Amino acid sequence: MALLLAKGDDFNTWRGVEEFSATYRDAAVLLASQRNPAAIASTLAELEELLEAAEASNRRAGVELEQILLDLASAADLPALRLLQARWNEASYCHFRRFSSPSAFFNLSFRFFSVFATRCFQLAADQLAEPLPPVALFVFGPAGRHEPTRYCRVQLGLVWDGDQRYETLMDSLGQELTAWFRVCGFILEENVTPLQSEWRGNLDTWRRRFEQAAQREERSMLIELLRLADRAPLFSTGGAAETFGSLCSGYLARRSFVGNLVERCTALSNGITMMGHLKLEKSGPHRNSFALLDHGLLPLAAAVTAICLMRGISVEGTPERLRQLVRIGKLDVVLAERALHAWHFFSRQRLTLELEAETGLDCRDIMFLDPALLPPAELEQLHSALATVGDLQRYMQVCYGSYT
Repeated sequence: MALLLAKGDDFNTWRGVEEFSATYRDAAVLLASQRNPAAIASTLAELEELLEAAEASNRRAGVELEQILLDLASAADLPALRLLQARWNEASYCHFRRFSSPSAFFNLSFRFFSVFATRCFQLAADQLAEPLPPVALFVFGPAGRHEPTRYCRVQLGLVWDGDQRYETLMDSLGQELTAWFRVCGFILEENVTPLQSEWRGNLDTWRRRFEQAAQREERSMLIELLRLADRAPLFSTGGAAETFGSLCSGYLARRSFVGNLVERCTALSNGITMMGHLKLEKSGPHRNSFALLDHGLLPLAAAVTAICLMRGISVEGTPERLRQLVRIGKLDVVLAERALHAWHFFSRQRLTLELEAETGLDCRDIMFLDPALLPPAELEQLHSALATVGDLQRYMQVCYGSYT
């Protein structure tokens, strides 16, 4: 249960590195004593040098990334924002290349994403003719699970606490924010931005949307609103994010919403055939490759999201959701640990693929593994992770069977 219960399991938390160092040193002492007792001192000295070098490298990277965040918070114009985004992409992917830590990468990237959105909001608000009511900008999808990368499609929604007289003002704000994101190089899900009237509105408008979807059980509307199950505020004023979050949690936990998500989650493949083989692409440019997004990342995240809706958990991020399910006794520790290992494996593979990808590509053009190129150990991990996805899907169905 090391990953599940550790206070810090990656290089973004130095406590995790300390624990790793102690364990690694003990293992090195044991190995040296068994094979060459006389070499214990030199082995430990060499090990300490390697660990100190890793610590120093991590600290230098941390300082660089923190400085970019500070510069971003005071950026004055579009050229400054674009320059800082380019610096961030280079530095954050360099950090992942060095330490292979998905948790560190995603934690840092979401911080950048939030600071960027806040700065865009400040710059956009300065150009508006009227003061704004309490307002929040939300992101959905992978970024809503705190897993943004330069290649994922950004889904945005705008909410405010006030009456409809602010509609014109909010339309202008939505246009400004969307334009800032687009020109700075973010890949937007164009149908899910504040430019679209269905993705902005005050609290009453959003409440009516939920009520209409729940009462009429309109499948298309249910599917669209279920995007909000994976949501995170990028900025908020006057408590708008908290109020909207409570609204979402109340409606999304209804059986009509949960049932739709469970049905679609069950239909997702976990990437393993009935004979136990990997499901590979049969045609197209990725023929004979494995679709990591379709068979790994999506079904894992969807199953965890559905289980959390049924268990009343509204925390953000798949790892923290798994930990919270264990804390409240709603998920077996062994299955949660396996799921966390699967998340780490899928995320490492995803980011490794992105390291070599061309700028501007969509994530769906990148997330394909060639099983023939995977080392035997990683191929075994892939099979194990996909089996875990299947077990999570079955547990999700069991939960829904008793859900009221």
